[in-house]
Amino acid sequence: MRQFFRELFYSSVVTQQAKSPPSLTPLAIGSRKLNILLLGTCAVDMIASRSVNSGHNVRHVLMGARRHSPVPDVDPSDDVAVVSLTLRDILSEVTQTQQPAADMTFSRIQSGDDARAFLESAGEYLSWKVAQIAGEITTVPVLFMSFFEPSFNYLGDVVDPFSPTSPGYLVREMNRLFNEAIRKTNNCYFLESNEILNFVGRRHLQDDALASSSHASLINDWDFKLDAGRLNAPKALGNILTYEVASREFILALLSRIEAILRIIEQRNPVKLIIVDLDDTLWRGVAAEGESLSVHDRIEGWPIGLAEALMFFKRRGGLLAICSKNEEAPTIERFNAIWRGAITLDDFACARINWNPKSQNIREIIKEVNLLPGNCVFIDDNDRELSEVKAAIPDIRCLGGNHYDWRRIILRSAETQVPIVTEESSRRTELVRAISQREAGSDVASGVSREEWLASLQLRQSFFLIKSPTSRHFERAFELINKTNQFNTTGKRWEKSEFEKFLSVGGYCVVSSLRDKLIDNGIISVCLVKCANIVQVVLSCRVFGLGAELVVGAIATRLALKSHPEIRAELIDTGKNATCHDYFRRIGFSQTKTGLYSSAANEPPSYIKIENLGTTEFPPVQI
Repeated sequence: MRQFFRELFYSSVVTQQAKSPPSLTPLAIGSRKLNILLLGTCAVDMIASRSVNSGHNVRHVLMGARRHSPVPDVDPSDDVAVVSLTLRDILSEVTQTQQPAADMTFSRIQSGDDARAFLESAGEYLSWKVAQIAGEITTVPVLFMSFFEPSFNYLGDVVDPFSPTSPGYLVREMNRLFNEAIRKTNNCYFLESNEILNFVGRRHLQDDALASSSHASLINDWDFKLDAGRLNAPKALGNILTYEVASREFILALLSRIEAILRIIEQRNPVKLIIVDLDDTLWRGVAAEGESLSVHDRIEGWPIGLAEALMFFKRRGGLLAICSKNEEAPTIERFNAIWRGAITLDDFACARINWNPKSQNIREIIKEVNLLPGNCVFIDDNDRELSEVKAAIPDIRCLGGNHYDWRRIILRSAETQVPIVTEESSRRTELVRAISQREAGSDVASGVSREEWLASLQLRQSFFLIKSPTSRHFERAFELINKTNQFNTTGKRWEKSEFEKFLSVGGYCVVSSLRDKLIDNGIISVCLVKCANIVQVVLSCRVFGLGAELVVGAIATRLALKSHPEIRAELIDTGKNATCHDYFRRIGFSQTKTGLYSSAANEPPSYIKIENLGTTEFPPVQI
């Protein structure tokens, strides 16, 4: 049972069992033991007590949710803080009443006006409380557990459950307001415990069939001994409701979700591209063989589920590709006939449909989208094909075996998720397809040199200075610096709190966007400068070879040289960033025994027009 729940909720889900071919590897790469600081009242103590042998250390420190409740200190060894705000404390503060009067809050709300007034006050208090805790805990990510929503309609089975006065509606709205406050606060994340409660079974876990709605906690027998002298002696609640088993399952799933969230935040081994086979992978059977399967039967059930999962992966900013051994023209015709617009070839960044070895086609796909093999996953129903690809491209991650697992793995794995979907990431497929067309144009231009072709693109690069977390491009800069591998001069990953502190102590974060006559690439570079040091430079792989990094160097070095006669840069070989090993030499830095230094700025390429300097977005820099 434990393994079942780990597979359902664990981000590092193993895609194959031990009997599977050794060439097949999981999406997740590695795992680690977490030190979790759990802050809350005695209501969450059982999370700590029942987490023994879970693979993580959970340290529970009592903390209330009242206005003047102190926030405990974080230990240097802690990896994450998980906060559970007590609902009855919140109700007491919002209504300015003490317990037990505050426990009757939901039962006393009679009208829509009462509900709106209550929620407005609740939203204000939750925003204040989140900010207070975030101000005290800055060294680790902070995960706030959602409030337990009622397990049934207290007003009655046939009374409107969506009424503004319904306790279920009120707690859901409080969670929505709670989430909004958390999303606006750096280094804070919403931990949706209701999703796990629903799956495991609230009837085994939640105490609102016995205790007040404001208690909003897990069942326990703390008061059992107080009632032992009754004429009708009670039975232990845990025994009646199979609490022991359900609570263990809940704790394992909750801890797995916490680990998943941290992996999503860190973006250590993200999946950026999913390559799929077609026959018996994206639809049922071999379409070219004309079996008796109808078009409906080809895709109904798991194929539609898989296609939808791929589309959500694409919506998160991931790329899709097709690799199939087939005749191209009739296969495309069959694809369109089978899917009837539900998923189209335009949803895929590229496709290889031919009789070449799949490893050859996948190498071409990876090169076309300019990614590392380790950030790609190949899905195929044929273990032999997976083995051939894995043997040729060892770093790629492969997914085969039980096709009923594919949708869950794509949707639930931390490696396929992102902390935030930016405008640039939502347009990634469109950009990659446009880039392929642009590069194809450079190949076919008869008698035109590379320099002439670059000039014909009418490239325009704009610069922006990020001064705080509220700056316009902060989220995209944070995403780019933590996802970029190939052109990343140090490979460093940043926590949001660390990134924010860098800005607050005088660090510059310079970002740039790039447009040409065909494509608006959005934000494509981040350069961190502090005092006389260029700390880190990253460049999106979709603009490699256009010279944008040379303009970044020209602007960044001029900015640093305004107050320092000589500047230093750091370059670390990460094993993945070979594309930028000569970057600082190209922008005029000299290698000495003590590091890379420069006292003069390089000249940017003449074919790129630089915009936005000397505006409110960026200080004046003389070019």
